[in-house]
Amino acid sequence: MNLSFPDDILLHAEAGEAEIRLAVALQFYADNRVDHADACRLAGLPSSAFTEELLHRGLCVHIYPLRSRIREAG
Repeated sequence: MNLSFPDDILLHAEAGEAEIRLAVALQFYADNRVDHADACRLAGLPSSAFTEELLHRGLCVHIYPLRSRIREAG
């Protein structure tokens, strides 16, 4: 999937691809839509750096599989 955003908005927000990927990963993680490993992949960060971002933003860190993944595996 390729996403595109209006350049003027990104320029105004001073946001690049890495920041957008991180923002999406953080939000999906906070909404419990992806697990820690997938959020790290989405953000393009190692686990320690992503965890640091979570803590910096006051978000909880929980490193365990989502319930849907447990059901899929079982």
